[in-house]
Amino acid sequence: MKKIVLLGPPGCGKGTQSKILVDKFSFFQLSTGDLLREQTMNKNSPYGKEINEIMQRGDLVTDEIVINLIINKVLSFKDENIIFDGFPRNINQAEVLDQSLRESSIDLDHAILFEVDFKILEERIQNRIAESVDDKRSDDNLETLLKRIEVYKKNTLPIVDFYKKKKILKTINGMESIENVNKEILKIIS
Repeated sequence: MKKIVLLGPPGCGKGTQSKILVDKFSFFQLSTGDLLREQTMNKNSPYGKEINEIMQRGDLVTDEIVINLIINKVLSFKDENIIFDGFPRNINQAEVLDQSLRESSIDLDHAILFEVDFKILEERIQNRIAESVDDKRSDDNLETLLKRIEVYKKNTLPIVDFYKKKKILKTINGMESIENVNKEILKIIS
């Protein structure tokens, strides 16, 4: 069973590619965004209100909360192909994920980095916001997403070196068409 991490800033297409892998190749998408939104909608969640407030500010949810949610999901799907979408977001999360997986005799197979042009990415985000008027996520506004891109540059980019050292990092051009990006991912994971 394959375990892969998709790395890239908000709006780069990780979620789209995850959906394709889920729909066509039987992957389970472990999206921190989805997990966090699930918690905010669950009135019985011990984390829901706190997560909602953090996400609306455009800040990142604490490592402790995210890691607890992720590890619980991984253990329940450890015999499946898993895509980590939006996680890890910083070096601490990458190290804890690596250690937790090892303790469960699970290894990451690939970390795939979506390289992007940040100016074009900003246009993509503006289009996504304009198109999602009816289906708007609470964190889909330009100011929040631009802040998340800055947080990504500061916190997530250092993970690239971590996965390079583990010799599992692959890089793809995230500015290509959805179909071409998917072909590149399939070449890597096949």
